[in-house]
Amino acid sequence: MVEALWPGDQSERAFTRLHVQIHRLRRQLGHGVLINSASGYRLDLTTEAIDAWHFEHSARSALTEAAPTHDVGALRRLEAAASQWDGEPFPGVELPDTVTWQSALADLYTRVQVKRAEVHLELGDGHAALDLATQLSHEQPENERAQVLRMSALQQTGRDSELPRAFGEVNRALTDLGLEPGPDLLAAQRVLACSREAEIRSELAIVDPAGDLTPRSDDEADPSMRGTVLRRELAYILMGKGRHSEALSLLERLEALHSGLGHENLCALLLRDMVAVMGLTGDLRRALRLLGEASRLDERTTGTDAMLRIVRALVLTHMRRLRRAEDSLTASGEPVGARSRQLMWWRVRSQIDRRAGRPRDAVAGALRAWDIGREAGTEVDLGPVLLDVACSMRDAADTDCFDWYRTVLRHAHDAVRVPLAASAHASMAKAHLLWGSQETAAVHARAGLELAQRSGCWLFAGRAAARLAEAEEHLGETSSALHHRYEAQSFYRRIDFPAPIGFGSGSEADAVLTTAPAARGDWPRTRSRDRRRS
Repeated sequence: MVEALWPGDQSERAFTRLHVQIHRLRRQLGHGVLINSASGYRLDLTTEAIDAWHFEHSARSALTEAAPTHDVGALRRLEAAASQWDGEPFPGVELPDTVTWQSALADLYTRVQVKRAEVHLELGDGHAALDLATQLSHEQPENERAQVLRMSALQQTGRDSELPRAFGEVNRALTDLGLEPGPDLLAAQRVLACSREAEIRSELAIVDPAGDLTPRSDDEADPSMRGTVLRRELAYILMGKGRHSEALSLLERLEALHSGLGHENLCALLLRDMVAVMGLTGDLRRALRLLGEASRLDERTTGTDAMLRIVRALVLTHMRRLRRAEDSLTASGEPVGARSRQLMWWRVRSQIDRRAGRPRDAVAGALRAWDIGREAGTEVDLGPVLLDVACSMRDAADTDCFDWYRTVLRHAHDAVRVPLAASAHASMAKAHLLWGSQETAAVHARAGLELAQRSGCWLFAGRAAARLAEAEEHLGETSSALHHRYEAQSFYRRIDFPAPIGFGSGSEADAVLTTAPAARGDWPRTRSRDRRRS
């Protein structure tokens, strides 16, 4: 010890100085901490006595407990661990073992902050996640996970217009460090590149600068003309972002145009697209009326009649008319043909089984749809399928449902799919209610309610409000629970939706009602007919 403190000085005076320092240290540390032993001195310390040990223990425990649940309790444990961080550990100390420990502690703190941002994102608090991820990404530009979280938070908070500039900043920072973007960051960039709204709008301006949908003479014989294809795709993008009135207006104008041209098969498909919008807003009675009109128009020569029956079965399922839904699905035939049709068939099969109290069959059907969707790639929309799997596993009391819910939320927020995120939050609230996590259920229900109101998804808003009321009742917040129960009823009345059976008991339907954008082969050939439209 003398050699470590005063190298080269082995005099009696050095040993005397050592004993003086030991005496002072004992007085500072208190009785029974610095103990004599046969080989010298020993510090008898508990884990709580050293701040670095205390932080390390708290951080590792919080990370372990947060991994499977991502609930409010996990977030609080992470925040408590982060609050114990006082900056760089052991400043001014440069011993080999200490340098290694400094690095390990700093890495642990970064992991805690990253996990906090992840949990905030999952709970729907994009602003808190953005603050954390932005600070981390500026301090550690090479931290790819922090950069990806920052991009997701920008999208979740509706600031996706800032993404191109943010990606440019990241790429420049990595270039300065001599690094290449990793797979996670490249995947996030690909998601951004796939957001085609601006691109489609510019193409529409070329096809139809006036925006009045007037067809060109060389396009009138072909219902799959470029302008119609682009407008239909744009309608689905607008629908996915919660801009339902714009999507519906665009589809209605297209349907009126092609009705005048006698393109009745195409009109049937456009009506089916409008049903998807009605499903997201929750106006299911109107959706059934549109499906009836589409069926009358369909020529039953291109396979669209089967898909219309499947979509009708899905609407009836959401309205809990399970016997009629079963009949409509049976009338559609076996799940063969295009992948989009197979996927929808199995989705509806799964949802009927789930609402009929057959959760294991529902899980099997949802996973079958998931397998078909993965094989189809970009041909189909996988977001609602992910949610189907999560809901089925939840009702089968399978805790793996939480992993699927997290995947749905990441998919929804990365693609700026506001209605899907709203439905996922409301459904995840029900899962946490079933597992007894009332406080976390309330957080998810509030996030779902906010997103559903923002996007005009009144059915999802009703479900989220009902689950928030149930959570608040368990938490003893009676007055607020009553307010949200009345609010849920008002949302259901707004869309003329029958209040779910056992309203308020968490028995409402969950999955997103939507039909995937039609593949190129879904466009029918025109066959004008003499009879007038009904």
